[in-house]
Amino acid sequence: MTPDSASARTEFSSFRDPDGFLFRAEGVLYRQINTSYRENYEHLKNSGLLEKLQSQNLLVRHRETEISGQTANDAYRIIRPEVIPVISYPYEWCFSQIRDAALLTLQIQKTAMEYGMSLKDASAYNIQFADGRPVFIDTLSFEKSDHSRPWVAYRQFCQHFLAPLAIMHYLGSRLNTILKVFLDGMPLDIASAMLPPRSYLNPSVTLHIHLHSRMSEGSSASPGSHRSSVNSNALRGIFDSLEKSVKKL
Repeated sequence: MTPDSASARTEFSSFRDPDGFLFRAEGVLYRQINTSYRENYEHLKNSGLLEKLQSQNLLVRHRETEISGQTANDAYRIIRPEVIPVISYPYEWCFSQIRDAALLTLQIQKTAMEYGMSLKDASAYNIQFADGRPVFIDTLSFEKSDHSRPWVAYRQFCQHFLAPLAIMHYLGSRLNTILKVFLDGMPLDIASAMLPPRSYLNPSVTLHIHLHSRMSEGSSASPGSHRSSVNSNALRGIFDSLEKSVKKL
């Protein structure tokens, strides 16, 4: 089946990604991959990472379809992802679901490193649940590793996962609804101000939330965006630290 742009409707949630977008045609969900993502998409496939993640049911499966002559300009590939029966949102998730989604994100990031790739974003909205298990749904979140910089999604991971988990752990599980207000993730300065003094006794929370928020003050750039060479062992150390932080909450 070839999607026809005459009946296509772009999904609002994917407007911000310059590398592609989701759209529906005749009721079927597709994802357009733009030419700007060509190199990363081919590496994702040819490196074996795509097959690895899909075989472990960590990344949603898809199949490529033909590009219609009426498909939007700049289309490199059109893929049709498997349907997730029930769509849910982070502000609807319980504590254990947010934790499972966080751990999946870190697992995928560590696996991607083995194939020369990295997650360029760590949004909780990249995760859905199928049969009670988290699955990553954004095929365009992968990029070839750049060893001249740290993990660019570090700050976003802390905002979307670690900060909400810490808030729920220390102040009550019902505060997951605060994510309705902060759709782009919990600002770390607000999370730090809300957390009780005893949270400073947790070294991971102190490092990844309290100190992280202070390092970010006065700068519009994410800490992960500063150019400085970081070796793979140091990066793995960061991911291991984040994983332990999530599991201990």
